Amino acid sequence: MKTPSADLFKLAFDSSPTGKLVIDHSGAIVLANREAERLFGYGPDELLGQSVEVLVPERFRWGHSGVRRAFQAAPQSRRMGAGRDLFGLRKDGTELPIEIGLNPVHTPDGVIILTTIVDISERRTLEAQLRQAQKLEAIGTLAGGIAHDFNNLLRSIIGYSELVTSVVTDPQALADLEQVRVAAARGQELVLRMLAFSRPSDSARLAVALHRPTLEAVDLLRSTIPSLIEIRYRHDAEVPPVRVDPTQVQQVLMNLVTNGAQAIGDATGSIEVALTAFRPDDAFVQAHPLMSKGLYARLSVIDSGHGMSDEVQQHAFEPFFTTKPVGKGTGLGLSMVHGIVQGAGGCVDLQSRLGEGTRVDVYLPAAASEVAQHALDVPDESAPLILFVDDEEAISDLSRRQLVSAGFRVAAFSASLTALEEFRRRPDSFSLVVTDNTMPKMSGLQFAQEVRSLRPDIPILLVSGLVDTLAPDVIYQKGIAGLLRKPHTGAQLVAAARALTAPRG
Repeated sequence: MKTPSADLFKLAFDSSPTGKLVIDHSGAIVLANREAERLFGYGPDELLGQSVEVLVPERFRWGHSGVRRAFQAAPQSRRMGAGRDLFGLRKDGTELPIEIGLNPVHTPDGVIILTTIVDISERRTLEAQLRQAQKLEAIGTLAGGIAHDFNNLLRSIIGYSELVTSVVTDPQALADLEQVRVAAARGQELVLRMLAFSRPSDSARLAVALHRPTLEAVDLLRSTIPSLIEIRYRHDAEVPPVRVDPTQVQQVLMNLVTNGAQAIGDATGSIEVALTAFRPDDAFVQAHPLMSKGLYARLSVIDSGHGMSDEVQQHAFEPFFTTKPVGKGTGLGLSMVHGIVQGAGGCVDLQSRLGEGTRVDVYLPAAASEVAQHALDVPDESAPLILFVDDEEAISDLSRRQLVSAGFRVAAFSASLTALEEFRRRPDSFSLVVTDNTMPKMSGLQFAQEVRSLRPDIPILLVSGLVDTLAPDVIYQKGIAGLLRKPHTGAQLVAAARALTAPRG
């Protein structure tokens, strides 16, 4: 007859977030909880009665029974923190890294073993990423030291070549000296790439929209890669500005597209360049430790080339690693990409399979807060702060200047998602929200609804050229405090802003 304590034990055993097995003196599994069944891919009660060796990979199975008997002869608890990293065998034949804890329980029928099992696949992945990041950091430090020493040698070569050139008149000797100069110039280019990997420059790292430099690079690349390769470009209108040197972004793109073109070779193929907004979820952040939650600009390059093996992918970002023939590449392209992106606070994700092509995603954090702060150029910090959004950059900038001249502080945006991110960051800082209604991705009414969900009391001024088409009940439901018809004057905008930010008596 079951007792309440037995029922409680069964409930706790089955509800445990870690896999649990109970193994008798013969090595048979007498109890398995739901998590253990899930980890190893078995159905309910399917493990019961089977030998525990069924969960041990074949290459370890020969010695496992002896180890188990030795443990039963001198049982001793092993806490989870002191467990060993082992491999388990799923029902489908695949293996998973696990950590186990063993706890002997003495019963009238002999010693049984309560086994706790934890899948450490995710931990192994994170540890591998950390080791790779540390290795790249060490290589970067080494590359930086080599680059500086090499640069000193090049300066001597170039300087003395110039001195000799000034006194030599023999045409052949002058031609030879020119070759020395050309070789030294190539060496200087390599030095710059090594320095970009080891310590990216902070110069010209302003908050910029990526569409224009990306489009310029794509247009240039179309004229340089083979005509059999099609380059397609698409971009999201809501991509946030990022704090980066636009020239370095073009370097990144040119390296990635050139690599893709070389992977395609003489065959017909395609390369897609995509610029999109990206907001990682919890699972993505956990899998990419260098990233945090928030808004990112994602630059993706997807080619239809021959792809990379797992081994090549592990070394792809290391300086001087290349699979190209001698003279066809320096092995610094992807390492430079890594250095530039990491220096901008972002990360690079590489996905590839042999015969299926390669995808490289560059993630750069949005510079929303810096852009907003840059717009706050009013000395009076007590002035009302207005969040202004209009998808036309010219209108956004003009309206900001008009409101600033009237004594307001203004955070102006031309992308609704970026503006919303800024409002989420500090909703209580704003006195008024002014939004255009007709915008890509998110209308002004939708934007107002999102803003009101974060702060219900914030007044919202909706600007639209189609005021007459807006239903009064919809305006009321969205919490719109005022309407301003386009086109309007600066004085009308300022008057509406003053009316909605005036103290309420």
